[in-house]
Amino acid sequence: MRFLVFITIITWLKTVSTAHIPAPLADPSRDEFYTPSPGFEYATPGTILKIRPTPRAVRNLLFFHVPLKNSWQLLVRSQDSFGEPNAIVTTILEPMNSNPSKILSYQTFEDSTSLKCATSYNYQVGIPPFGNVATQFEMKFIIPALNKGYFVISPDYEGPRGAFTVGAQAAHAVLDSIRAVLNSGSITSIDPDAKVAMWGYSGGSLASSWAAVMQPEYAPELSNNLIGAALGGFVTNITAVAEYSDRTPLSGLVPVALNGLANEYPLVRQLLNQEISPKKNASFHRGVQKCFLPAIAYFRGRTILGRNNEKKAMFPNGWHLLDNPDFFEILDKNNLISYNAIPKIPIFVYHGTKDGVVPISYAHKIFDKWCDEGIESFEFAESLTTGHILETFTGAAAAWTWLQKRFDDVPPYNGCFHTRRLTNLKYTGASKSIIDYYDGLFKESFTVKNSTYLV
Repeated sequence: MRFLVFITIITWLKTVSTAHIPAPLADPSRDEFYTPSPGFEYATPGTILKIRPTPRAVRNLLFFHVPLKNSWQLLVRSQDSFGEPNAIVTTILEPMNSNPSKILSYQTFEDSTSLKCATSYNYQVGIPPFGNVATQFEMKFIIPALNKGYFVISPDYEGPRGAFTVGAQAAHAVLDSIRAVLNSGSITSIDPDAKVAMWGYSGGSLASSWAAVMQPEYAPELSNNLIGAALGGFVTNITAVAEYSDRTPLSGLVPVALNGLANEYPLVRQLLNQEISPKKNASFHRGVQKCFLPAIAYFRGRTILGRNNEKKAMFPNGWHLLDNPDFFEILDKNNLISYNAIPKIPIFVYHGTKDGVVPISYAHKIFDKWCDEGIESFEFAESLTTGHILETFTGAAAAWTWLQKRFDDVPPYNGCFHTRRLTNLKYTGASKSIIDYYDGLFKESFTVKNSTYLV
């Protein structure tokens, strides 16, 4: 896990040594485009409120431009988890060889609560070097889709409050983004009958899966467009992720998740303010304003949630918050495993058995639950040798192969199908070129040979 400490520094050093740093780009809190005009609340969810070309070129990690025909940002009418109107921004990427009938909705693992970490902002040239490095890096995962001519869209699914881990907020944003994009044809040329697939890993799987389960009720008209969802490092229980992550190199996931819930639920903010150690209050608020990897480095190895007045913990009695019935209800409401609905679209899950961040046991539980409840198609590709980080890369080969089959009208498995293989690089049907691409992406990014480091 040592890469988590050094990756931001390495990224910065590579950047300043290989590229000219452009003038800063105004972040969402200072960009009027992100603020809807008065009366927007009377529009229906999915309405396009504003549209513009991206202010700057779209890039990958090191300021290298991604070759695109066009890229746009849409401000879209959506709603929060309470059903109250809000507006989210979604980004549309049109490749050079664009096919207006195929759209991939890619949900990044933003895993942050600051607007400065929003996907729409971090996809562009001109942001500060210590922005959301993870989101910038994810651009490489969607290059194969762009090369195939698919439009790629990415919504700022945490909404204007930065509500990380709030399931309904994420679902509404993803689905309203798709609604808006399908109605953008007069500018983007996208076919309103286009096929749409969703893809997300880790935090992106949370947003994609909530969209899948809420779609039949929230956006039933999209049933004619949606062809499936690929979910990696599948987050179904945020409480379990907190238990696994606290006191580890990934401790930072815990305070950021708590802050995301507090941004949506005033009661959570009130309880956190009551429970936090006064000596650690400033540190907490400083850390949760950072984007994913800087926050991980900042909180690395700390004890966030304590028991029995544990002095070293940021919240000395943090785990006792679960004894508060209102807090427990909020957590349970945002745990997908507790949601009483199943997706009506084909589902593909890829997950490493050795995942030390998102325990695979809950992916097993939701597989059993949805299968018992009659889901039409659920394929679970379990990799026996990978942890959370490594599966991001090796599992992407399987996810992309599965997604391509959906776009090519190859029927998915009927019913439930669970496979176990040493690595998802060996996924049936994965081409050598796509295996080499994602395997090469891993090798160029890390020198760690022992996958136990890559929890």
